[in-house]
Amino acid sequence: MTDNTMHLTTDEIELWAQGLLPAARAIHLADCSLCRVEAERERKIILELVQLPKFAPNAGSWTRVMAQVKVHAPSGDWTA
Repeated sequence: MTDNTMHLTTDEIELWAQGLLPAARAIHLADCSLCRVEAERERKIILELVQLPKFAPNAGSWTRVMAQVKVHAPSGDWTA
């Protein structure tokens, strides 16, 4: 199979979604309905993901988490 007849890989579909797919592979995408369906599915997922709210922990979260961490003192002589 030549480059133009092989279906796009997952990485190539991701490149397409970023606008970085090489022209030679874009020709295949334009001609292949299977790859177009997969690429559009990927685009839909990306659009849904970017609409999700961003998660950021509260300002005191780190302090509260670290207050719960128990660090045990080493037992025995570690200098031997």
